Amino acid sequence: MSTGNVHLIVTCTRRKTVSAGETVFPDERDVEKAYGVWMERLAQARRRSPPMTAGELYTGQHWSRAAAAAARNGAEMWVISAGLGLLHVSDPVVPYEATFSSMPFSHSRLWESLTARPPAERRSVSLRMLMQARPDERFVVAASPVYLRAVEPDLLAGRYSLCAPEQLTVITSKGYQGPLKDSVIYTNAGMMKGLNTNMTGLNVSCAVQLTGNEEESSTTAHELYA
Repeated sequence: MSTGNVHLIVTCTRRKTVSAGETVFPDERDVEKAYGVWMERLAQARRRSPPMTAGELYTGQHWSRAAAAAARNGAEMWVISAGLGLLHVSDPVVPYEATFSSMPFSHSRLWESLTARPPAERRSVSLRMLMQARPDERFVVAASPVYLRAVEPDLLAGRYSLCAPEQLTVITSKGYQGPLKDSVIYTNAGMMKGLNTNMTGLNVSCAVQLTGNEEESSTTAHELYA
């Protein structure tokens, strides 16, 4: 396992510090049409919204826990956003509302558009490019099966560029059984008490255990996942 920098990658949260207003993902059945309308709505939002970063936009228990752990352990924090693509916490954003869970088309097709034509300037436009730029570092991803399947091709491409496959750890539930499963640690309801969390924050709480001191986190992980 690499002892270099750690990247904590979590999914976006429904709770935000500022209301989305009219910047809601369009109710379209065609992914290309939806993305075109969405880009227009984001452009309008940028003209009327005060500037803010991803780190300032998201809120809620599991976001706060992840942000505190990243700061405490010196990890870089990233967000998989259904509406804005891959975000570093320092990237500029506008308040918005979008979730893969309510989209009727291919989520991976939308993610492809978000990474190929990102809505705004990004520290890194895709997971593949991030991992290619940091091949000797560690990546800990906490995502639900829905979000994980959306970014699966991007994450797989990134894993191939790492010095060792074990530098990628994915925390998710047993609803995911795709090609990333060799990198997956599965969560279950029995872990909630030990991590002092609910189901919503379970994946993030487990991921937090893996972003600290490598020896300490390995011991904790062994106790949790035995």
